[in-house]
Amino acid sequence: MPKVKLSEVVLDSFKDFWKTTKEDKYLYYVLKGGRSSGKSAQISLNRIVETMKNPVNGLVIRKYAKYLRESVYEQLQWASKQLQVYDKFHFQTSPMQAIYKPRGNKILFAGADDPERIKSLASSEFPYTWMWIEELSEFRMEEEVEVLEDSIVREETGYRYKIFFSYNPPKRKTNWCNKKFNSVTLPDIYYVHHSDYRNNPYIAAQTLERVQIIKEENERKYRHTWLGEPIGSGVVPFDNLIFRPITDKEIKRFDNIRQGIDWGYGADPFAFGRWHYDKTRRIIYALDEIHEIKLSNRKAAERIKARGYHRDLSIADSAEPKSINEMESYGINILGARKGPGSVEHGEKWLDDLNEIVIDPERTPKTAKEFENIDYQVDRDGNVKNRLVDEDNHCLTGNTIINTHNGDFKISDLVGKRGEVYCYDQENKKPTTGHFYDVRMTAQNVDVYEIELTDGRKIQATDYHPVLTNNGWKMVKDLQSGDNVLDIGNHL
Repeated sequence: MPKVKLSEVVLDSFKDFWKTTKEDKYLYYVLKGGRSSGKSAQISLNRIVETMKNPVNGLVIRKYAKYLRESVYEQLQWASKQLQVYDKFHFQTSPMQAIYKPRGNKILFAGADDPERIKSLASSEFPYTWMWIEELSEFRMEEEVEVLEDSIVREETGYRYKIFFSYNPPKRKTNWCNKKFNSVTLPDIYYVHHSDYRNNPYIAAQTLERVQIIKEENERKYRHTWLGEPIGSGVVPFDNLIFRPITDKEIKRFDNIRQGIDWGYGADPFAFGRWHYDKTRRIIYALDEIHEIKLSNRKAAERIKARGYHRDLSIADSAEPKSINEMESYGINILGARKGPGSVEHGEKWLDDLNEIVIDPERTPKTAKEFENIDYQVDRDGNVKNRLVDEDNHCLTGNTIINTHNGDFKISDLVGKRGEVYCYDQENKKPTTGHFYDVRMTAQNVDVYEIELTDGRKIQATDYHPVLTNNGWKMVKDLQSGDNVLDIGNHL
């Protein structure tokens, strides 16, 4: 075991982290924060102790193998020296691993750009029971990380599995790491710890002087780099957000109920929201929600009626008059919204002008996530645009060719029509068909990206339009040269 007392190397701000790992309370341990906070050092110390204490193997991953040696590999060497047990480990670079010499169990280092090596993890004597992914935000999508998790969390071993994530939060609030680990609705299997340089008493005096200069000259850079804040576009869309429980006693007094419906079925969910608007104090309260993909109008109406909300007026997206009529036939009190140019921007300004937007994460978790993750769009140069990001508003240009059951058509020729379109069932990994409806122009004067395929075809789409690639779904803005875009055509 370590030749020094752990109390001498464990920072005060990380004592709770060490306690929770010892008690095996969580599956995921997420350590995020600013530069020089000590998070990676504390994980490396913790994992050296684990390797000495139990007959198990561990896996340490970076997105790219070329960064392993100068980061986590050296970090674990440092940890073994701090604990005065460096002589008990054999560190080697080919293959890159640290072997605990008294027992033979080890820590293996791997890059996610070599997935076959990770998939083939096996040990005849010691099971792999933990994984540490350093610089988690290097991964563009959560799905990439889930594949790595599957290489560790397998059959029962007699030991609790542990997955460690460490990263500096990206600027954009809409980055998947920020959206997931800053959420007020994160499941109980996650332990999340945030730290910054102020938690590290060993930081050099010259570094502190430099940090102070940055703080005075560029406060936003200081907050992002050294405090680890996802500062987003630099403009908070809604600084009047209040996340707190809304009691039953409060709800009994609410008498100005507003309800809204946004149609969806396949990629976008059907969304129903129930709110109270306090006109006098200019406060709105999120009371309830129905939010689900592939929810039919009939089933949605049943749920609304089961909660007793069908008598209160619901304002729905007027783009689907058939759906409005159908819901009305099921006994839902419903009207179509009056929309015109600038109506979305007007709604955003109205929300921003309220004194408070009160959301209870327990009652309306989907609403809470949507509001806490929202941010302003930026152009290609990083300049803030006067429009909010809407990742559910997927736009292709009107001249884009769509494969339908009745032949190939431009999107502009399908406005106001319904039909069947060829698509891909990702769950079952095969081509299929789906319904298209509510085809209309959703935006003007926006940035459009052009994707050129190897056969010369071109696709024009807005930055947040999703594209299915060999690496999973990607937003158009995140595509890189070499990504393979899935082409199913009409071959079923």
